[in-house]
Amino acid sequence: MSADTGYRSLRGKIQRTSALLIGTCTTFSLVACGSAAQAEDTAPSSPPAATETVIVDLDVADAAAAWTTMNDPVMGGRSTSEVAFDDGGLRFSGNISVDNNGGFASTRGPVDPDIGRKAAGARSLGVRAEGDGKTYLLKVRDNAQPWSYVQRFATEAGVMRTYALPVDKFEPVGMRMNPAPEAPATLDPSTIDQVAIYILDRQQGPFQITINSISAVT
Repeated sequence: MSADTGYRSLRGKIQRTSALLIGTCTTFSLVACGSAAQAEDTAPSSPPAATETVIVDLDVADAAAAWTTMNDPVMGGRSTSEVAFDDGGLRFSGNISVDNNGGFASTRGPVDPDIGRKAAGARSLGVRAEGDGKTYLLKVRDNAQPWSYVQRFATEAGVMRTYALPVDKFEPVGMRMNPAPEAPATLDPSTIDQVAIYILDRQQGPFQITINSISAVT
């Protein structure tokens, strides 16, 4: 075999090997791209981000000034309470007495139909507050109905934080916190036009909670 013939034979082998390698790499790239696309298509989508809307803002003095108190002396008890504007919001404080079958105090905001418009579709209500370690209760209502909805939250003493209260955990109650079987079992946030904060359960002694805001999370 001549040198020229040997050279042409070697060059042909190199070309065939290169073509084979290129074909293999192309096939591998297609498979890899296809797998990546399939993985992207089947990857679970992230849930939509929650949206928080303030429905009662107590971080301004004028809003806090519209709140009033109602305590157990209306039923013969001796508990006392007051509200005042503080740096952190509405300060609700006083003393719970169990004398004469008492044991509760409360503060409530004015009737405001705009609360329900802002709260429509909410999955939970958030109470941003600095408590004293005692348990408080958020009461929401539609004043066109004889019932309300309530949910307790145990506070962390001396810490400003948001207490999340799921809408489906609110319980319907009547005038004196008795069960209200005639009410819808689940709260409709869009119907809320008034909110209140209670301390009850015969938690004797001084109490204080500062409420910054109440919000709706959708």
